[in-house]
Amino acid sequence: AVVDELAPQLTGARIEKIQQPARDQVVLLLRGSRRLLLCANPNQPRIHMTEKQRDNPSQPPMFCMLLRKHLVGARIDSITQPEHERIAVLELTARDELGVESKKRLVAELMGRSSNLILVDAEGIIIDCLRRADFGEDAYRRLLPGMIYRLPPRPQKPDALELSPSERRAALMNTDASKPGDKRLTEAFSGLPPLIARELAHRSERGGDLCAALDAYAESVQAGELTPYMLVENGQARDFSFMRITQYGEAVRCEPRGGFSALLDEFY
Repeated sequence: AVVDELAPQLTGARIEKIQQPARDQVVLLLRGSRRLLLCANPNQPRIHMTEKQRDNPSQPPMFCMLLRKHLVGARIDSITQPEHERIAVLELTARDELGVESKKRLVAELMGRSSNLILVDAEGIIIDCLRRADFGEDAYRRLLPGMIYRLPPRPQKPDALELSPSERRAALMNTDASKPGDKRLTEAFSGLPPLIARELAHRSERGGDLCAALDAYAESVQAGELTPYMLVENGQARDFSFMRITQYGEAVRCEPRGGFSALLDEFY
């Protein structure tokens, strides 16, 4: 939902300045005084436009200086999300000190403790990362300068959104029917966060079966029916979602917001 919202805002935009206000935060200042935040904090990984102006250190960190060298003045050609991964990829056209154009990618991996920001050249070689990671010679992914950038290995469990209704039902049939519905969903499929799994289980308890609730969810997401909601409890933001959440009853209000960037900027 965030990537779809950002695409028309970012496509063709120029990067005027780059800041790194915190160790795991990078802000791209775009023409028109717009700010794109890329946050690789393990507890708050996200990407969105932001209205907040953050204080910057007197001495820019090394990663910030590297990004400035390669990306100041660059044009954002597109933003994409690979195969339902928690990854956003900025495709960029930059110029070197001689004015020669080159393609770059800035990859925001927003995956909890593994969150990272990675700058990649036109040949797919890592220029550098916010967090370097060397897992040994035989590791599938080594996040180091000079190494080939590879996407994370796909989960063993299937993505519920990529299956047909009959395939989803068969996968659910292979789970223990005595377990709670949300546990069955997260055991059978990847790509279902706990909040959504609990919501689908809650909806199935109110009438209809678990697979019917999952099918309705998949159909809605594939149709792009995504709405930013803030979950508010006792006047405080508790969580956020792209679909209406009903599992908490009257204890939590589900309030729509004007956009996903605005939702995340407010929540964090």
